[in-house]
Amino acid sequence: MDLANQKSHAKVNGEKNLVTGRKGLARNIRALEELPKKDRLDIVKRGVVFVVYHWDGELHFGPARWLGYGKGRKSNDRAIIAANRINNIFGVEGPEKSDKLEKALTAYCKALGGKPVREQHKFWKKDCIKKIDAMLEQLDN
Repeated sequence: MDLANQKSHAKVNGEKNLVTGRKGLARNIRALEELPKKDRLDIVKRGVVFVVYHWDGELHFGPARWLGYGKGRKSNDRAIIAANRINNIFGVEGPEKSDKLEKALTAYCKALGGKPVREQHKFWKKDCIKKIDAMLEQLDN
């Protein structure tokens, strides 16, 4: 298989299980939140790119790589594909670095019983947080 075909094949495999819309993303957020703290920490602490949302009045973080794939399945090396899908679902550009959200992520991981593996992360910010919160509220109704 030549290089062009390998890249095309990898892209198709990476897109195979992606969520298709807001409901799928909301279901994956709910599935993440239903996990025990230790399991959530194991998932969140390894994240690089995060969906930020409010859950029970607190700021929570879900790795794009985990939330962007159907039924919360993660892809080992497809965070950028998941991030692009989330950008498309919400019609936003992103994610970006944020010192404020970096500190909030560290506090969240500490509340779960650990700390992030990496020191630098990217986050979807204001407009996307509002859209995700509204989406989660609609799912509950």
